[in-house]
Amino acid sequence: MREFWKTKKVDNKSGNSILKAFSDSGIDVRRIDVLGQIFDFSGIEKSEKSIKKTWQEFRDALSKGDFSFDDIASAKKNTFLKVYDDLFNKNAGIEYNTVLISEIEKYCVGRGTILGEDENPDFERFIPKKEFIKEDNRFSPSGVEWLYLAIGEEAAIHECAQAECRAKQNDRFGFCHFQFAANSTAFKIVDLTIADETTYKALNDGLEAYGQEQVKKGIKKSKVLGFIPRNNVNVEEFKKLFTKWGVYTYSKLLSEQIFEPLDENDNKSLMYAPFQTMAQYYISLGYAGIIYGSTVSKTGKNIVLFDKTTARPVGAIEDYRII
Repeated sequence: MREFWKTKKVDNKSGNSILKAFSDSGIDVRRIDVLGQIFDFSGIEKSEKSIKKTWQEFRDALSKGDFSFDDIASAKKNTFLKVYDDLFNKNAGIEYNTVLISEIEKYCVGRGTILGEDENPDFERFIPKKEFIKEDNRFSPSGVEWLYLAIGEEAAIHECAQAECRAKQNDRFGFCHFQFAANSTAFKIVDLTIADETTYKALNDGLEAYGQEQVKKGIKKSKVLGFIPRNNVNVEEFKKLFTKWGVYTYSKLLSEQIFEPLDENDNKSLMYAPFQTMAQYYISLGYAGIIYGSTVSKTGKNIVLFDKTTARPVGAIEDYRII
């Protein structure tokens, strides 16, 4: 445990394991001595650099062949995934990232493609087929038939799909809506965008508000008891708040700093390998897909489903020109 963290006042095995995970991750967790028990969390710039560093080390290890994208047991020995697993799986933090398909059925989902001038598209044109998947996708290698869809409001999914296909002016574009299968409503999806609409300041302010509340409680108790109580913090309450803070902070860093668009000259197999490893990690935990922010569209989000039959094409195929 690093020196800047003192655990004398909160001696809780489960809680301390969370604190150790954050220390290992490079997230700066500091103590301020208010009634001996109130905690402050800061150093977001340092944390950002540290997490990005462990992500780069994770990518480098994959590129050197230290482990393959589907060797999760070996991947979890690497700092990045080891810390991620400690925080999100072993300490149940991933519950904050989990949504059921039943919760996202209200959103529109669809898939687009650039059409040839003489093409007469049908539903099969929008179903992934391994013989046509010649390049790596963000979460899957070439030849893997996972279903990538845009998800959100109607206008947003069209814009997102066009951006993902790199559609240009005057291209003929086809778009097909999809519907989740009736038997998929209980399937779990990892949402990596949960913190996209908040700020680091708002996350830290939530902890500060908790600290102020504990100060007031401590003062009130001290007036009744005649002394300052040493164990005023509710350990389970603190653990829950701290875990949520960690999940949102880590997710925001992951979404904003790691999910960066690739240049045309980038090696996709190399750059996507860490994401493909993360997908295999989620599969090992029983997840059916991932929601993630688009790197090329500001308005939409994407969802990748590990089984292409989890959703099916519906309605009329839209066929139009990009203007």
